[in-house]
Amino acid sequence: MSGACEYDPKKAHELAEESEEDKRMEILRLVGIALVTIFVAWLQLIQPDWIGKAIVTVTVLIGGYPLFKESLHALKNGRVNMELSMVIAIIASLALLQFLPAIVVTFFAIMSEFVEGFIVRKGRKNIETLYSLAPRKALVRNENGQTKLLEIEQVNVGNVIAIREGDVIPVDGVIISGSSTVDQASITGESIPIEKNVGDSVFAGTINLTQQLEVRCEKKSTDTTFAKIIQLVEEAEASKAPIQKLSDKMATRLIQFAIGLSVVTYIATQNIVSTLSVIIVAGACGLAVGTPIALLATIGKLSKRGIVIKGGIQIENMSRTGIIVFDKTGTLTHGKPVVSQVVSLEPSKTPKDILEYAAIVEKYTNHPLARAVEEKATLEGIRVSEKSVSMPNTVTVGRGVTRIYNNQRISLGNLEFIDNEISHGEPEYAAQRISELLKSKRNSFQYLVNEYKDNTGCTLQIVRHQDVDLLQFALTATFLVIDQHLVGAVFFEDSLRNDAKEAISEIKKMKIKVVMLTGDNEKIAKRIADEVGIDEYYAELLPQDKVTKIEDIVREHGDHKMVVMVGDGINDAPALAKSHVGIAMGKTGTDVAIETADIVLMTEDIMKIPHLIKNSRQSIFAVKQNFFGTLGVDGLGFILAFTGHINPLLAALIHVASELVFMTNSARLIIDKRSAGIAS
Repeated sequence: MSGACEYDPKKAHELAEESEEDKRMEILRLVGIALVTIFVAWLQLIQPDWIGKAIVTVTVLIGGYPLFKESLHALKNGRVNMELSMVIAIIASLALLQFLPAIVVTFFAIMSEFVEGFIVRKGRKNIETLYSLAPRKALVRNENGQTKLLEIEQVNVGNVIAIREGDVIPVDGVIISGSSTVDQASITGESIPIEKNVGDSVFAGTINLTQQLEVRCEKKSTDTTFAKIIQLVEEAEASKAPIQKLSDKMATRLIQFAIGLSVVTYIATQNIVSTLSVIIVAGACGLAVGTPIALLATIGKLSKRGIVIKGGIQIENMSRTGIIVFDKTGTLTHGKPVVSQVVSLEPSKTPKDILEYAAIVEKYTNHPLARAVEEKATLEGIRVSEKSVSMPNTVTVGRGVTRIYNNQRISLGNLEFIDNEISHGEPEYAAQRISELLKSKRNSFQYLVNEYKDNTGCTLQIVRHQDVDLLQFALTATFLVIDQHLVGAVFFEDSLRNDAKEAISEIKKMKIKVVMLTGDNEKIAKRIADEVGIDEYYAELLPQDKVTKIEDIVREHGDHKMVVMVGDGINDAPALAKSHVGIAMGKTGTDVAIETADIVLMTEDIMKIPHLIKNSRQSIFAVKQNFFGTLGVDGLGFILAFTGHINPLLAALIHVASELVFMTNSARLIIDKRSAGIAS
């Protein structure tokens, strides 16, 4: 068994794969030492006395073999570890014929190692769950329709994989046949399965629940999203955060101090019992092992929630978060346009008529605004027959569309495009001409808005009149013209995420400053900031301006307040790199997001951010508790041992008890209490 103070992720992984027989041997060794301790050392049932002492000596040498081995290994590598202090105490006890302390110290040391190994295995519980979900084989269908079971490494890009209901999906790919419900919890942390149909992407490590699927493989097994997550978690285990390095160093110093103090104690008191007690009482393993367990438990727990953290240093940095900078588009908002308002400018036409005309014009147009119009029309029960609408007569990319429908010339587009349809005047005066035209129609304004929900839960559409300047009101506006007459307008906005306001509120409750950056204009930025509760924002920023702003914020606050940048992981990559911690909120499986950010959210659930901060703070707080607790207990133990107030047996009890308390304090972080929103 690996020494407790010699914690190593690779050894921990090997430890997790111990056979049941190895575990039984550890238990047998522990029970054997306990029996000898009771019947020989304490009860002295074996006579003559020298036979009992010989049995104790043999038991100590055999039972303490893992301690001797670990200490020798540490000395060969030029290190001093806790096992060495225990070995010195055991050998000194035997040499001075202190058989009872020798076997009791051995028993407590082995028991401590056994419990530590158990906690380490539990600490890897969530991460081992990831390994268990990793697909091993795939059912590949050939050109003749026959299937063959292959090792996952033998599957090539382009192969068609048959996936039965209940099977783990073995590859990243696209569904080419069938539809089913897929549990994506291993990737995204979502508890609700997702419906998947032909053309949808699926990911290795997720589970096909209801119907058989055929999937075309798009990535080799080593390049899948699931494989990258496992790789990142392994790298996170292996990397040491500054606080972990400090804990390791402090544990080593405590051991060295204990050995040195024992020498001073013997010189000063000539009391061998006090000298042994000084060596034995030092319990630094709770610090040395408790720290990586706390970080490991947090990394594993968050990985199950779809939060991939690249190292313990990111947990430490997140616990010190002072400022979070959000990019607006794709982070606080969905990053796609939706229809927010439909306005009629003619008394003879309702806003719903305007929406129908807009849907007719945008039919067959592959543009985000066109898709938004189509979605809104469908929501309002408007159906545009494909047979009744021909291809558009005129399409000006990024500006507008014109179509002849029922002998009418209908145009929908931006201000300049529509002005050209109406007046054919100079482009620089387009805004002025449209503004004057709108003012003349002000008394005719009718709005179609989402007002409230009735008692059935359905949204009611209310048409109302309003006296506003449309050009000032509009976020993104298109105008509808029929036969050169301006009759209506359709407004678009990038809709706010449902949980954005709640997430910002939770973050601000943690005394963290929130800043928003956006390339949108001042008006849109202010509206979004006001709606979600952000006090500081910067608008009309180019990508390079965002990088400069992040640099300024980092420079202003230094390293005492960590600056966290949250973006989509693609367009915001330079800004993410300049912050102390970059969090990417990309679409599930975005390769760029996984590669560039320090932390990756595998879903677009913004509520994961306050959850991440809270768990990071809990982890580091537990480490600090262990740190100061170890110093306090060891300090008091050294004083009591030096002054002769405790014997080796009591020193061993203090040593083991304190270690177990501090390791348990870290191990409690393994528990993952799921709840809506932020875990309590």
